[in-house]
Amino acid sequence: MRTASLAALLGTTLAAGPASAADPVVPPPCVRGMNDLVRMGRCEIEALYRQSEMGCPPCGVTRGRAIFNPGSRLTVPTSRVVHLLWQGKVFTDDGMMVNRVLGMRAVRARVYVGGSWLDGKPSLVMDYCGTSKLFPDVRDEVREVSPGLYLGLTYIRRDTGPELTNFFTLDARPRR
Repeated sequence: MRTASLAALLGTTLAAGPASAADPVVPPPCVRGMNDLVRMGRCEIEALYRQSEMGCPPCGVTRGRAIFNPGSRLTVPTSRVVHLLWQGKVFTDDGMMVNRVLGMRAVRARVYVGGSWLDGKPSLVMDYCGTSKLFPDVRDEVREVSPGLYLGLTYIRRDTGPELTNFFTLDARPRR
């Protein structure tokens, strides 16, 4: 019996073949907060997003940081400057979200569960189409990368299809 089990295990292992460099298994990075996400490169951010689940949708006020041109020397300073303008999002009970801009609530979007434009898996979508005259072609989507910490993607609808323009992070955890 033991020999048969070992043979079956070896047969399965051999049938699967050796691991190749083309299919590396990359463990998700340890993400403690928004600063960790802002310091990641684009490939790391996209990999983390693909590995993450939608998780529990945030509710109420979230703190936010924009992530432009991830991995460049200017990503962190740009994120700090943009934070002076855009502080995050507020999720309401009526299926809507509103951005916090310059300390005020502005630019609403509908919130729903939908397929990600990056990989098709479920994401929480914030769609500005029909709710914003300023950004009618914009769509955000987020996934929870750590309890209460979200990674987001911002797309603009183009004639040629959606264009991923930047990333952002939201923190719904209570402040310490």
